[in-house]
Amino acid sequence: MQVMIVGLFGCVIASLLLTACTRLSGENDTASLETSVEAATPQSEIDKAHQTHTNVVLILIDDLSHYGVTAYGANRLHSYDGEFTKEEFATESIDALAQQGIRIDRAFAYPICENTRIALMSGKRNDRNYLQPKSQHSSDLTFGDAFKKAGYATGLFGKWKQTRGTVEVSGKDYISEFGWDDYAAFDVVTEGQRYINPNLVINGQVHNYNSRNDLDPETGRRWYGPDIINRHALRFIEQNKHNPFFLYYPMILVHDDHKPTPDTQPESIFDEFPENADYNNTRGDDRQYFPDMIRYMDKMIGNVVEKLRQQDLLDNTLIVVMGDNGTKETFGHVLPDGSIYPGRKGGNADNGLHVPLVLHYPGKIPAGNSTEYRTYDGLVNLTDIYPTIAQAAGIELPNAQQIDGISFWPQATGQRNDEHRQYIYTWYIGNETYKDEDKVLRYAFNKHFKRYAPDKDFPEGRFFDLRTDPLERQGSKVVEKKWKLKRFSGLDISHLTAQQADAYRYLGAILDKHKLTPVTQLSIDAAQTHLSPGDSVTLHVNALPKHAQRQGVIWESSAPDIVSVDKFGQIKAHKVGQATVRAYSWEDAQPLAANKAPTYQRTGLSTSVMVEVTR
Repeated sequence: MQVMIVGLFGCVIASLLLTACTRLSGENDTASLETSVEAATPQSEIDKAHQTHTNVVLILIDDLSHYGVTAYGANRLHSYDGEFTKEEFATESIDALAQQGIRIDRAFAYPICENTRIALMSGKRNDRNYLQPKSQHSSDLTFGDAFKKAGYATGLFGKWKQTRGTVEVSGKDYISEFGWDDYAAFDVVTEGQRYINPNLVINGQVHNYNSRNDLDPETGRRWYGPDIINRHALRFIEQNKHNPFFLYYPMILVHDDHKPTPDTQPESIFDEFPENADYNNTRGDDRQYFPDMIRYMDKMIGNVVEKLRQQDLLDNTLIVVMGDNGTKETFGHVLPDGSIYPGRKGGNADNGLHVPLVLHYPGKIPAGNSTEYRTYDGLVNLTDIYPTIAQAAGIELPNAQQIDGISFWPQATGQRNDEHRQYIYTWYIGNETYKDEDKVLRYAFNKHFKRYAPDKDFPEGRFFDLRTDPLERQGSKVVEKKWKLKRFSGLDISHLTAQQADAYRYLGAILDKHKLTPVTQLSIDAAQTHLSPGDSVTLHVNALPKHAQRQGVIWESSAPDIVSVDKFGQIKAHKVGQATVRAYSWEDAQPLAANKAPTYQRTGLSTSVMVEVTR
């Protein structure tokens, strides 16, 4: 007891002396004192003192169902083309994250890449902001914008795809309009090659490696797209280790075209593989290398985890790994009982939508044990990712009223034991334009049942019992669609059980609730319209009716040199004068970043406010 008192008294005296010395010594001596204290403190302790924030690493795997991650119980692959049979594989890096974190067992995305990416970045269903392929407009608020606004360093490394830019801002620079400080991306100004000697855009500069004759100095071999992207992601982590950062890593792997990786044996296969080989098609798609691509994808994720560990960042970084849609239909996943779960990218059944999702955050997300994973069995929609990572990082959602996603952070961290959502509603139009209503599929599902709204092929709609028919193959009528996709008519509605009938009515009410409703009126809430130079105020738009889907707006100032306005509706006064600040409704403006004019229409529904700047 005496030792404790003396120790405490000594600490108090030392603290008082330190304070007194600091106050008396002046600025220069204070700096010297801080330096001497740091010199006596291990670097790891100094680093930890700066790491009070939460970093976020979001990794998106391209074209892989949940069974493509061995943590979900399948460790063999099947090729319907006969390229391989029951090929064993393992995703050890992802499995380790799941073992030390949480595995989400019912995570669902859209059937194809771009629809998923737009919904993931914005937290919105496609009926709110998907207009046409490769055309996402920068007025759409995304998680890149939100994290940057919150003071995070932001980096995007991997597959982009969403836009081709505008006539004012070229595609190679347009990525930064979504809040990204640093980026290295594929499928920006054109698709081209993604693997061997790829076509990339790195921070506004086009890099066509396929026109180069040199080798990668890191490996002494040909340039490989996933390696280049991975190094940029690792560099971003190291450069921002003392700052809060958000790393979005939408991987190039394991999308076709399927090619050997640098780890394919013997090495000569990769070294001599033609860039544009004519195997199964003119793009050089050789599907025998699909297992190698999964292994390499997992290796790239392992590199990210190891870099975080080396930089002593694992304990304050949330890592999220998920897929963007199901596995390609040419492959299947061999389950422990020997049955095959077929891939069906592009389909709206379980094997087109069900994706892996793993969260890892030591000290925040409780882990499983050595024999079993900790899991969450509630439904998770990909729109839930944005609000979940925002809550984990403690940042504000700038457009919270338009976000469809629901955070499951309390469930992931064990603060709540209930399920955060009861159903998933989907509006899906694939690679078509939003105006082509004949191509729209609308459906709602819970854990056990799924109901489709009436469409051109099935005027009465469709209904499935997912407990016995998860791949939706029941029904007397079959319609074949694009990519040889078959749609079945489902259960006979006149012969439902009582439980099925209840679910049919319940899901029908959800479909009715979410019918597409246009915005008919806009107004601006402006608490202050008289400003002085340097003042800043955020305007808010009210869209009616409140349940209308496309509530997004495009902000524009008539005199940006007097009053500027950003995509959040924040106005800033620069000099004396007047300016009209106008908000154009997405409903009529049709904003498209397709490298064509006009970028958006200035006719139709809009609202404005006059802002006066005086001294």
